[in-house]
Amino acid sequence: METDNSGGQLLSYKSCGKGGGCGRVMHRTRCRKQEQLELELEKIGGKLAALATRDIFLFYGTSPSCDTEKIVELLADVVLNGITCDEDVIKERFVILRELAEMETDYEGVVMDYLQDIAYQGTELSKSIYPESCIIKNLCAEHVNNFRERLFQPCFMTMVSTGGTSLCEIQRMASKYFIGVEQDSEPIPGDCRMKYFASGSPFRYSGSELRLRDDDEKFACVAVAIEGPGYAKCQDHCTLTVAKEIMGSWDMSYGGGSNNAPYLAVEAFKTHLCYSYKSFNFGWGCTGLWGCYFICHKYNLDDMMLLIQSEWKRLCTTITKKEVERAVNQCRTQELTRITNSVDRFFDISLCLFRHGRYESLTDRLAKYENVSVDMIRNVANEYIYDRCPAVVATGPIENLPDYWQIRAAMHSLHH
Repeated sequence: METDNSGGQLLSYKSCGKGGGCGRVMHRTRCRKQEQLELELEKIGGKLAALATRDIFLFYGTSPSCDTEKIVELLADVVLNGITCDEDVIKERFVILRELAEMETDYEGVVMDYLQDIAYQGTELSKSIYPESCIIKNLCAEHVNNFRERLFQPCFMTMVSTGGTSLCEIQRMASKYFIGVEQDSEPIPGDCRMKYFASGSPFRYSGSELRLRDDDEKFACVAVAIEGPGYAKCQDHCTLTVAKEIMGSWDMSYGGGSNNAPYLAVEAFKTHLCYSYKSFNFGWGCTGLWGCYFICHKYNLDDMMLLIQSEWKRLCTTITKKEVERAVNQCRTQELTRITNSVDRFFDISLCLFRHGRYESLTDRLAKYENVSVDMIRNVANEYIYDRCPAVVATGPIENLPDYWQIRAAMHSLHH
């Protein structure tokens, strides 16, 4: 199993989407045809898969512990010796275009993707992993092969393994299949500098809005967010994660009625202002997005936005100790129940290494949540939420959504 620092943020405009597409068209290598790969995986009960996000690209394989060396060999062959022909690209091109068309009905996915685009417009983080249709239509095998050769080199990769294989065995396999030399030998000399990347501009946040009014739709979908801390500021990020749990989430299928813990959920149930809402806290290395996504009727947009901002006001001023303790316990429970198998553990280790440069133990993570207090919530909320320019994305019948200047003014008047 391995990770590669080649997410959407490291792509040029013409390369956007090739990261995700690359994982789809890796059907053959210089040594094996697609049928051979499938047969060898079937013999060991293994699986190879790829996952692309805005900041990281993961190839991973699963197999029984007794066949670890075989899955590592296949993984190395696919990553380092993979080839793509025009036949593979043409076949997958239609699949990707169909999936993009289907994604248009996933309003939450579309809104949240555009939210990151406008919040970091003009920076590397604005590059979506979902390619534009014109790029996919012009995609060819040469583009994919150039992308792979540029990024998929051992010096840019981190190898992670979970399960019943010892560290010494993993080191030996990495030396054998990825570096090409024995474990204690000198690495092969070569130029491992990052080449041909777009200039590494900082992830500048921009308070702005994007609206797509469509009165034919039945519901309005809105996301509003402010810039939060990245993983470099671990304690602030954990504090806003607790604040996210205080805001909570709710939809019409939830039980509890007026006895839900989050005040926003109680008001949503009593007043029927929305059909659902959920808070979020996205993080990257040095920045993040914290906010709320909701779905409501077109006549309730202004009241729902006001209700959300009123709850943000409480985070800055009158949040109670009992609410903070409940949210801290929720965060701790989520940490304890998030990892249930070796694949979950693999993702956990990979993301920790990518975000922090080391593995952060569960004890350390729980301690950060336990350190969160009422005063810390207020201080962090005042630093990141009060009088900050929000990023807003809305689609559907949104005529009644307050103008951006009104939303921005409400951020300034939170204390009044």
